Amino acid sequence: MLPKLAFASLATMAVAACGGEVEETETTETEVAAPVGEFDPMTREYELSEDAATRRAEFDEDAFTTEYDGYRGDILAERDSEEDLEAERQVSAEATGDMEGSRGNADSMPSRDPNSNMRKRENMTWRYLDRNDDNQLSVAEYAIWAVPLDPTEPKPNDEKGPFVTAEQANKAADSFFYYDTDGDTYLSRQEFSNARLGRTIG
Repeated sequence: MLPKLAFASLATMAVAACGGEVEETETTETEVAAPVGEFDPMTREYELSEDAATRRAEFDEDAFTTEYDGYRGDILAERDSEEDLEAERQVSAEATGDMEGSRGNADSMPSRDPNSNMRKRENMTWRYLDRNDDNQLSVAEYAIWAVPLDPTEPKPNDEKGPFVTAEQANKAADSFFYYDTDGDTYLSRQEFSNARLGRTIG
C-alpha cells in the first residue's frame, strides 16, 4: 500500500502527463480540512493593537470559565426543535450582513457532537451562540464557536470540567480581542462575521 504522500505525487504526475497544470502542494496525514468558508480562530497568532492588548490584559479567566461551563451545561441538556430552528432562521434572515442565514440546510436538523451535544461549528448560528439574547457575544459565548468541540480529550466534555484548558481560553481571548474592533469587550454581528471568515484587521 502506498503512503498518502506517494499516492498524491503519483496523481500529480499523471495529471501533468496529460498536459494539465498542477500546483505543487505537500500534505501530511495530520492535516484536517476546515469546512469551506469556516475559519478556525485557534490556528492563527494575533497581533493586538495597544488598546486591544490593554483590554486583553484585563481578561478574567476564572469568570470566563464559570460563564463558559454554565453555557456548556445548558447545551448538554438542550435539543433542537423545528420551532427553535425556524425562529433562528427568521432572526438570521432579518439581520442584514449576517452570514449565518445561509448556513446549513433549512430542511434538516443541525448535526451535533455525540459527546458534548454541541452543534458542529458550521451549524452554530448567531442565535445559538448568543446564549443570553443580548445581541452581542461575550468571550465565553464566542468561545463556544472558537474552541474545538471536545477540548478535554480523551474524556468527553460531559465527563469532566473545566471544559477548556487555560491555553485554549487564552487563545480564544486573543482572537476575541483582535476582532473586538470597537473596544466594548463584546462582539457585534459584523465583528463575529469578520472572525468567522478569518479576516485580517488593521
